[in-house]
Amino acid sequence: MAIKINWKFLKSKKLIISLIVLAIVVVGAWFFLANSQKSKFPYETVKVERGNLTQTVEVTGNINATEDLSLNFQVPGVIAYVGVKEGSKVYAGQWLANLTLTELDAAVAQAQAVLDQKLAGATPEQINAAQKQIESAEIALNNARTLANESLNSKYESAIVSLDDVSIKMNNTLKTTRDLKIKYFTDTSQESIRYQNNLDLINNALLKFNGLLNLAKISQNQNDIDATINNALESLDIILVSLTSNRDILDIEPHKSKISEQEKASLDNQKSIISTAKITIAGVKNDIAVSKLQNENNIKSAEAALNLQKANYDTLVAKPREVDIAYYRAALAQAEANRNKAIIYAPISGVITKVNKNKGETISSTEPMFELLSPHFEINVDVPETNVVKIRVGKNAIITFDALGSDTKFTGKVVSIDPSAVIVRDVVYYKVKITINDTHNELLKPGMTCNILIQTDNRENVLYLPSRSILTRPGTNQKYVRVLDQNNQVVEKDVVIGLKADDGLVEILSGLEENETVILKIL
Repeated sequence: MAIKINWKFLKSKKLIISLIVLAIVVVGAWFFLANSQKSKFPYETVKVERGNLTQTVEVTGNINATEDLSLNFQVPGVIAYVGVKEGSKVYAGQWLANLTLTELDAAVAQAQAVLDQKLAGATPEQINAAQKQIESAEIALNNARTLANESLNSKYESAIVSLDDVSIKMNNTLKTTRDLKIKYFTDTSQESIRYQNNLDLINNALLKFNGLLNLAKISQNQNDIDATINNALESLDIILVSLTSNRDILDIEPHKSKISEQEKASLDNQKSIISTAKITIAGVKNDIAVSKLQNENNIKSAEAALNLQKANYDTLVAKPREVDIAYYRAALAQAEANRNKAIIYAPISGVITKVNKNKGETISSTEPMFELLSPHFEINVDVPETNVVKIRVGKNAIITFDALGSDTKFTGKVVSIDPSAVIVRDVVYYKVKITINDTHNELLKPGMTCNILIQTDNRENVLYLPSRSILTRPGTNQKYVRVLDQNNQVVEKDVVIGLKADDGLVEILSGLEENETVILKIL
């Protein structure tokens, strides 16, 4: 019996098996390569990029039809200018009134001047003036050093004179004491031995002192003079103690009866002279110490002044850093924003129906200055406190409507921010009013739900990273990132961040360069 083989079926089955085996091999190889690559490079990274950043606040509200608009100053003050009257037709953006702007204009001018100066760099006149300041500081330092040396040398010269005088007084004391010894204390009594020992102490102290004094007078070295002063105080102490002991012996019989009152008084007089000399030398030592301290302080002050002038010069001639320029630009923007709070611009075109205050009057931020009539639509939205701080009057907005689709966009402008808060479910909100520029569009109907994107800030041509790559050192506000160097080693770098923009991006003011590799997370 012949067996029929279905070759077509077998070929089909072999093909299916081959495909399954091939798929298993491919999947296995992919897993092997993926795990191999993961172990080789276990980080998710991102490059530092340069570009433009935008910060926006997104809110939802409903369009309302209105005809009357109250216009307020954002700060209180005295009205300095009113450019319209009741019945005046105004156009969007027109300057209607302002408070006193003298100080605010000055602040803007100063901020602009500082920014211009930083951008332009130092002028030759400024550099020349800074160099002269350094020269003056160097002269002052040299003068301080010269005066210090001269004053201290004068103190030491006076000290030599005082030490010479002390030497004479010590010699007189020795002579007076010795004369009494020769006259009354030549025997071997206990009092005579004691008197002789005290006399030896006086003599030895004088010999040591005179030796140091002669050395100091020859060398004129300040350290030698200091040593002589210290020895003088020690020697005077020894002599004073010895004199006191010998004077006590004079009051012991039989010497008390033998020695005259005049002779006793001579020893008392020597005690007084030595005591006064000790006070004088202590004053000389203190005077020198005070002079040294004053000289040291004067020299340190002059050195600090010179270092400050050098630092000012280095700062003046150094190329401005981008982080510094950004700071001064921000300062100018802040000054302009402060000034604009004292100015009322027409947010839309229309007719002034009421002027509530006149020039020279005081007005608060809650009092309406003008009533403006213009058939238009406006949107009132509640903005949480975390976002309202980013919004300023005059900021542009992009508006879309659910009924018209996201492709149909309108533009608008923030015209007011209510200073009083509204609390909804324990969350603080502030009411923000936005006008729509295209108020005559037939597509717009009162009550429509709208989505508003308020453009709060932007940066052009700046470095940026995803915010999740920025880390904070524990216990501080210092920001840092983890960077892979050329050897794929992890290095921590401190950074200064700026604008926190949309899409989870953040501006990098300093600490990184473009195209550096930053770690997002460890795999």
